[in-house]
Amino acid sequence: MLDERLPVQIDPIRYAETRRELAGMLVLAKMARLGEALCDDAGEVQVQLNFGIDEEGYRYMRGTVSGELSLLCQRCMEPMAHRVELKLNLAIVGNATEAEALPSYYDPLMTGDQPLFLQDIIEDELLLALPIVPRHDEDCGLHVEQGSDETESGEPAGGDNPFAELAKLKTRGNA
Repeated sequence: MLDERLPVQIDPIRYAETRRELAGMLVLAKMARLGEALCDDAGEVQVQLNFGIDEEGYRYMRGTVSGELSLLCQRCMEPMAHRVELKLNLAIVGNATEAEALPSYYDPLMTGDQPLFLQDIIEDELLLALPIVPRHDEDCGLHVEQGSDETESGEPAGGDNPFAELAKLKTRGNA
């Protein structure tokens, strides 16, 4: 059974036992913690989730989260689009002991007595997927003219070579 609208709260254990499938969009502007890391919280992420029980008896939530996030490039300090394509493979567990016993291909999804907020789970996964230092993949627009920082010999232009003093010390030591 595929639900086109994403619920606010989920009961992952019940969803796993009934093999629910969810698909829909989550608005970035409603994710306050993620919003602090973004330049612009406009837009949405696409979420597709499958719940079930695997052959080893683990309840799981698997799926994908995809979208585009606006981050601040730390090289040029300009906004940049960062494409996110997450693959989720979460085992539904009730405590830390169960989480530690999981096979390495699962990440734990801790549940309690209360239903979980789906948006919080997705927001956590997006936060974990953010780059430590966001940077454009290509040249940021910090264009340095060829030859402006170096002379033809490869030495810095217009200033002292920072290694010149070391060279002097080395030659004095050999004398």
